[in-house]
Amino acid sequence: MGGGNGHVLVFLVSVFFFIISSSVDGSQYKQLSTIHVMISMAKGSGPMQIRCKSRYTDYGMQQLGEGTEYRCGVREKAVYYCMGMTGRRIASWHAFQPRRDGNRKAVFWLVKENGIFLSWDNSTWVRKSDWETD
Repeated sequence: MGGGNGHVLVFLVSVFFFIISSSVDGSQYKQLSTIHVMISMAKGSGPMQIRCKSRYTDYGMQQLGEGTEYRCGVREKAVYYCMGMTGRRIASWHAFQPRRDGNRKAVFWLVKENGIFLSWDNSTWVRKSDWETD
């Protein structure tokens, strides 16, 4: 490899590491909103598995008990899906939709025995999803 090519290679490697380090520290991502999923199931209903993700971000499966809350940040204008499983029941819903929720700093979801409910003020609720059984 000649001297000129070596300088180009060093430059390209430096640019690559700069891009990677910018991505790792999260400085290029601005949190647009927060998804709150609150579990309000009957006592004794057992633990619930919750998973929220978008096309680009997957927050993984979390196990939650009655009365607990799960939060995840919205970092890109994309649809975020959540799924909940408890016992033989499963539900899924669009936890964040850019057209519906784009200017909201928080989107609240209440998981109850009779369905999944949406609120933007954490007090007025509308049922958006029902439970399915396997």
